[in-house]
Amino acid sequence: MESDKPTTISIATDTKVKVVICFDRAARVFFGCSADEFFHFAKLHPFAAMTASKVLQGQMFRLTLSKPKNGNAQHLRVSSVVPLSSGYRPTIEALREMYGVSIVS
Repeated sequence: MESDKPTTISIATDTKVKVVICFDRAARVFFGCSADEFFHFAKLHPFAAMTASKVLQGQMFRLTLSKPKNGNAQHLRVSSVVPLSSGYRPTIEALREMYGVSIVS
């Protein structure tokens, strides 16, 4: 079951850092899993969120940002994400490797 819980991230442009909101569809590109799946992984591995930020640091993506439909919202929304590196691995894959977690199908 996918959630529609937003995830806030900070992005850096050539001139400033902005906080933006990612919903599951966009966050799935960064993390390689749903927000709920990452949440459950982080419950079992308390430093996973901090480690994920280190894994993502320096990665380059092309983002499309849109204004929120709700006039009261203050942050832009990420409407699409495209990794600029052909070798980019979703963050959850790197975390599973670091923590020695294998997926049983």
